[in-house]
Amino acid sequence: MVKGYLTFLYRSLSLAFVGDWRYYLWVGFLTIVCLLGLNAYAKQFVHGLVITGMTDQVSWGVYIANFTFLVGVAAAAVMLVIPVYIYKNEDLHDLVIFGELLAVAAILMCLGFVTVDLGRPDRFWHLIPGIGKFNFPGSMLSWDVIVLNGYLLLNVHICGYLLYCRYQRKTPAKWFYIPFVFIAIVWAISIHTVTAFLYVGLGGRPFWNSSIVGPRFLASAFTAGPALIILAIQVVRRVTANVPAGQMTWRFNGTTAPKASVKRPATTDDLNLLAFHLPQLVSVSAATRQAILPKLSVVDVAAGEVVLCQGDTDNEAYLVLKGRIVVEREESGRRRVTRSCGPGEQFGEVSALAGTPREATAIAEEPSQVLRVPTDALRDLMKYPELKKTIRARMAERLMITDRALLTLRSVVQISMVINVFLLFNELFKEFYTDNVHVASSKYLYFGLHGHHALNVWIWTAIACNLVALKLLLLPLSRSLRWLNLACVLAIVGIWIEKGMGLVIPGFIPTPLGEIVEYSPTVNETLICFGIWAFGLLCYTLFLRVSIPILQGTISKANEPGSDLKGSEEQLEALLQSSVPRRFTAESSRESVPHVETTHH
Repeated sequence: MVKGYLTFLYRSLSLAFVGDWRYYLWVGFLTIVCLLGLNAYAKQFVHGLVITGMTDQVSWGVYIANFTFLVGVAAAAVMLVIPVYIYKNEDLHDLVIFGELLAVAAILMCLGFVTVDLGRPDRFWHLIPGIGKFNFPGSMLSWDVIVLNGYLLLNVHICGYLLYCRYQRKTPAKWFYIPFVFIAIVWAISIHTVTAFLYVGLGGRPFWNSSIVGPRFLASAFTAGPALIILAIQVVRRVTANVPAGQMTWRFNGTTAPKASVKRPATTDDLNLLAFHLPQLVSVSAATRQAILPKLSVVDVAAGEVVLCQGDTDNEAYLVLKGRIVVEREESGRRRVTRSCGPGEQFGEVSALAGTPREATAIAEEPSQVLRVPTDALRDLMKYPELKKTIRARMAERLMITDRALLTLRSVVQISMVINVFLLFNELFKEFYTDNVHVASSKYLYFGLHGHHALNVWIWTAIACNLVALKLLLLPLSRSLRWLNLACVLAIVGIWIEKGMGLVIPGFIPTPLGEIVEYSPTVNETLICFGIWAFGLLCYTLFLRVSIPILQGTISKANEPGSDLKGSEEQLEALLQSSVPRRFTAESSRESVPHVETTHH
């Protein structure tokens, strides 16, 4: 077990150093920005926060602004988890892991921004329970430490466990991760609520002292987070595509690549070989095997030959006996790998069982042999609970990033943006209609105060971005990915400004003593921010680089070095005469099923 897990970690880490020129260029660029940010932080560590734009009057700046925004991005992963695990939305099923990995990267950036905001990060030990004085539960900061680190651990556990199970080609144990999924749903809401309470609880800052801050935080988080996921998923689709449509070797509803046609009747030896790779087949009675055997056929496929084509309508599923089959789907002008199938694994079963056109094309990656199973025979096999459970679990082992899933996320962004803008106008009414003494911070933010108006351009830009994004999202125009992307970019920019420069800074202006000291980040401060963002994007890039081949099935325990079962004819002959066929023969004799002549291949 330990050796297998260490092998999994080693192979996963090895993937992070392999890619094409685009991958190396992107990772290299992020690394350079990280180093520039680290150099800037080293200067800050030596000279202190005096080299930032923060002062005694404005003690929070762009660090806490980014922290507040990223907590919302991390919390937004719940908008993928809830539809999938509570409402069983299959469209978003394959995107959940990307949302949770984004949450992990966002929390790492949050912790980075909190660290650089500390003038003396070496004094962080004061927050460690049992060593320092944690001040729990009276201090909201202690609550924030708990929820952020707890949410990080929850997502690391869920992502790590699901990826490891997919790597092993085993069904995840629900008791080991489903409870943590539901805990993470509540936890995701809590991390942004606690962050809002950090502001609301400061009674000396009337600009923040409003009960609507918490709901506004959640509404903006559930807008910006899914919007960022929509953009990230499209980048993933783009860079994982094999070739443009114009260079394809196969076409929708047709193919230019040779299609496999050589087939022969299946034999008992074929079932024995399949049972070696698919042990659950042993649970099928000998009578059922004997009944379906005449319906089965074996197709020998040369490398590069097509087994089935996207758009075809037929009623057969396929099980791999030898070799490897790659399943690729054409969408948005490119083809992408959705599944890589080795011995004992199936493909084509979804459309066969549903009676719908093929959703993808299956091509032999190497000389292969597949068992062709008609739908009625597959249903007979799935009457056995153990085999049905395995087939159903493997039906979910594909990476389908469809336009329909992105449009489902569009609905989430659309509703959240409506709520976010509505709460913004509620806040504006509360501030300006009463026109009391506490409206000074809002006046400074929106219109300037006593000749000071550094934030006016920021906040009106944010409002313009939010309103334009809202209009685009409400129009059918945003069903086009081009316009949806524009709406997402505008929403992210608008909410970043609104929750950053539009929330953190005006709370300090004017001070309780009536001073007006304006804030603007320094170059060194900006470089540190860029460095932390680059670090988060680098982490997310590496997470995706490791997870996508595992989700596609191209990297699994079955193809570990030294575990390849393809060998010489003598090894294959020994395999066919192993204990598996003897078990089948014994069952046949107990159930008085007529003997079937076998042919060794």
